[in-house]
Amino acid sequence: MFAAALVVIALAPWADPFDSAFVSRVRRDGASSEIVFRPAPAREWVSFVRGMREEAPAKQQYVQFLKDLYGYNIGALNAAYGIEAGSFTELLTYDFRKLDLTREAVKRDDASFLRVLTEAAVEATKQK
Repeated sequence: MFAAALVVIALAPWADPFDSAFVSRVRRDGASSEIVFRPAPAREWVSFVRGMREEAPAKQQYVQFLKDLYGYNIGALNAAYGIEAGSFTELLTYDFRKLDLTREAVKRDDASFLRVLTEAAVEATKQK
């Protein structure tokens, strides 16, 4: 008889799925488990990551994601986001609170990075 285990990943308020502390808290019932997120992944998670301290693993991943996405061209990112960052390194301490979340590039990139966050959280459940 096969019994699937339910893995609940608590994100409240939001978690850093790249942080070893998060990984150690997540139940590891195996890849065949049904995974439920509470709350469900949402764009607010990406906004939360933007506001993390510069040393936070998720913030580091977010900036690397933007570097890769924009080909290390800070001018292209600035134009797409309507910001004036001097470098990608500056994004680690940049104040994103006034970022226009309705810009198409921001919405598109947030959706892509939300997938990255979600996949990282799922992978944490598979670690032994």
